[in-house]
Amino acid sequence: MSSHASRPPGFLGLPRVFWLLIVGMFVNRVGAFVLPFLSRYLGDEEHFSKGDIALILSAWGLGSVLSALFGGQLADRWGRRPTMIASLCGGAGALAALASVHALPAFAALALLLGAVAELYRPAVAATISDVVGPADRARAFGYLTWSYNLGFAASPLIAGYLAKHAGYVWLFVGDGLTMLAAAGVIALWVPETRPPGAQASGRLVELLTPLRDPRMRPLLLAGFLIGTVMIQFAATLGPMMSADGIDVERYGRIVFVNGVLIVLTQPWVVPRAERLGRARVVPWAAAVFCLGFALHGAVDTPLGHTLALCVWTAGEVVLFPMCNALVADIAPDDMRGRYQGVYWMAWASANVGGPTLGLVVLDHAGTLGWIALVGCCGLLGTLALARATRRGVRRVVDLAR
Repeated sequence: MSSHASRPPGFLGLPRVFWLLIVGMFVNRVGAFVLPFLSRYLGDEEHFSKGDIALILSAWGLGSVLSALFGGQLADRWGRRPTMIASLCGGAGALAALASVHALPAFAALALLLGAVAELYRPAVAATISDVVGPADRARAFGYLTWSYNLGFAASPLIAGYLAKHAGYVWLFVGDGLTMLAAAGVIALWVPETRPPGAQASGRLVELLTPLRDPRMRPLLLAGFLIGTVMIQFAATLGPMMSADGIDVERYGRIVFVNGVLIVLTQPWVVPRAERLGRARVVPWAAAVFCLGFALHGAVDTPLGHTLALCVWTAGEVVLFPMCNALVADIAPDDMRGRYQGVYWMAWASANVGGPTLGLVVLDHAGTLGWIALVGCCGLLGTLALARATRRGVRRVVDLAR
């Protein structure tokens, strides 16, 4: 029996430990200043070329792959709580170091370190939610996790845009690091360990990659990689595209702000209603809307146009991400939740390695039409993979869980 069964229900039927974790993630996210503005910082302040920016972002992406691979293993072997605390504290240190260097090799090396350390917490967070929330409530719980991220993110770009324009980009690194330390404090003080007693992981690579042998996971992983390639354009190419359209950094922050506000306003009531329609039916459509919205950025060149495109992909994001996390949680055995969530995050993180370079190169050499084609192809193939995943195997798991 999974550990959630013995925990008393709390607010909206979800346990207290879940909401304490949500508070920590909100604190972390409200200061997530660096990544959305990193490509602009590298170009505007450090004067790196597009190729150099792609290299740095790809180094961060490679670090994210390593964090996903080993973050799930650490969550199962070492524990959810210490993994989250170490990740957040280590990420704050990496940000401090990153703000003090200017040479390309040092910047790329520290970006790799930042991705490898600062993202370790993600599989542990997802595993904790899987530990304490039952199958029937997991989509809703992951929806609240995304909601907390975006509640913080609603304020984050406005603050970051103001700081970057009026105080300097270095304050983005300072603020991001301080909120990571504050989130680590919340978890250290109030979030207990939730790992099931039997979740002991071997250190062998074959054990790290066990979820890859699960046929129900493979189409989800392919979809994660393809749709992740679309998602990483948010950090890689949207900033330069809007800059080329004459949109300054403060206005860029206001446009990005809309994403967080829409999710905060809609996710708590949209996800439960979408869940009643059935994950197998809703998830592929949500993916299609998400990728269509991203492609629309290539067809517009005004602040209003970019805002409308962002509204479209946000409509897909609201449903897509929590439901996919819930699908993985339903598939994973109790003693391998960390590894399953880690491998799923690894699929998304793998897109961070080549996605920035691919997006920037296509934008530079093929223009916005080529960029639209790239996003459209990845989105179509990712949507088809999700349709396959929900049709073959995952749907049966969800029905049994209900």
